[in-house]
Amino acid sequence: MLFKDGESFRYKHNCCVSFRRKMVNLKVIVEHFEATIGDHPKIKVREIERRVALEMYVNVNMKRCRRAKKMVKDKLAVNFIHEFAKLWDDAGELRLKNLGSTIKMAMNRVTPKSPPHFKRFYVYFKEMKRGWKEGCKLILGLDGCFLKGSFKGELLATVRRDGNN
Repeated sequence: MLFKDGESFRYKHNCCVSFRRKMVNLKVIVEHFEATIGDHPKIKVREIERRVALEMYVNVNMKRCRRAKKMVKDKLAVNFIHEFAKLWDDAGELRLKNLGSTIKMAMNRVTPKSPPHFKRFYVYFKEMKRGWKEGCKLILGLDGCFLKGSFKGELLATVRRDGNN
């Protein structure tokens, strides 16, 4: 549309807004929602779909959100496997640096050929032993908490009163 001066041009836009963008692929959704899915592993696929629409202004199908959730969970599972594999190294390092300390690890095997499953990790430092034997200080109790997330369990620690506390 030309104006009276004959040189200006004004374009009138009549198209509707499209909420389908192919640039928002599976990789983008995984990168954007990795922390959210990691913090809330039981998040529903519909909730991911809703958040993509709210935060990225794009409509995606449930299949893409389901695949993104599965990819994040698989990635976190691999991270946990690597972290548990490092426990043996940590136990060895504690044995080298804290001579006289007691470090025990317990593993379970369902069948003799199955890989070991982590059960518990016990550490009793030499200085704690010495303090117990020399001072014979009373243990006040156990302090613990329940672990939430992908691997549930209970964390227990002995608590005693220290004279310098």
